[in-house]
Amino acid sequence: MSTPDDHSPWRDVSGSPPSAAETGYTGPPPQEHPAPDWQPPTLRPAPPPRRLPGQDVHAIEAAESRARGLSYGVGIGALVVMVIALCAICGRLLF
Repeated sequence: MSTPDDHSPWRDVSGSPPSAAETGYTGPPPQEHPAPDWQPPTLRPAPPPRRLPGQDVHAIEAAESRARGLSYGVGIGALVVMVIALCAICGRLLF
């Protein structure tokens, strides 16, 4: 078991604190107050957002409907191909 050094969190701190000459820390730098008329820099406000164009809700709904139909068609086609392949594989194993 080794003895703790001066930087150990378990060292005895019951004595007086070290002086500035011992630690080399002289404290925080002195603060200088700003001039009385100083103001923080300000930015020009952003222009208001532009108005967005209107949406054609009926065209959007029609496009979504066509996309849904295409997705269902591709899914059903893939399902048919998988069922046929499964039947072919099981048929070869059984017969």
